[in-house]
This record gives sequence, structure tokens and C-alpha cells, in this order.
Amino acid sequence: MSDRYTNVAKDNARVGVQIGKAVGGVTVGGAPAKEDELRIRLTELRSAMRRSVESGKLGPDRCEEVESELAEVDAYIEGRGRQQRGRMLTALKKVKGLLGDFGDLASIAALVLAVAQGAGQ
Repeated sequence: MSDRYTNVAKDNARVGVQIGKAVGGVTVGGAPAKEDELRIRLTELRSAMRRSVESGKLGPDRCEEVESELAEVDAYIEGRGRQQRGRMLTALKKVKGLLGDFGDLASIAALVLAVAQGAGQ
């Protein structure tokens, strides 16, 4: 067997990874890092919500609604709902909608959603 490998991609074809010989596991990407970022962004969102409740901008009822949706995200992160990625994303879309009238919180919620859409892929 030859140790020479040739890429025959033509025109606009793109080669993401070209492996001649692989021994052991091969991983492309970094989903765990995205899940770590998801945890960080969730903490950031919760802190900002807490500050908004304390300042009176966000009502406690709305905060509780958001927290009930974020419980779905927590379950996904902790691995209890690993098969429920769709439910987690739906919950984050609801969170984004619930916080839509609060500019700073809405932008953080949008960021959390964007990170979550990349996590687990």
C-alpha cells in the first residue's frame, strides 16, 4: 500500500478534511466547547434578568416564565434531555419572544439561541 494520497476534487468542490490513514478516533469540530459557551451565556442571561427584576424593569412573573423555559435548556445541558434538542431550541425561541420588549435581555437571549443552535452539531 502506498503512503501517497491524492485529492481529486475539481471545480468548486471543497475538501473539509482529507485523511490518508486514521488510527483511533477522529473528531472534527468542538461541540463540547459550544456547550461550555452555552452554560456561560445562560449564566449571563440569568444574571441580567436578576438585575432587571431588582431594578423593576422586568416583572417577577415574566422572569418565572422565562425560568420555566430555561429549565428545558438545563435538562439538555445536564444530559437528561440529550434526545430533546428540538425542545431545547423551542424553549430558547420562547425565551427570546418573552424578552423581546427588553432590549438588553433580548440581545442576550438571541445570543444564547445562536450558541445553542451550534451546540451538539
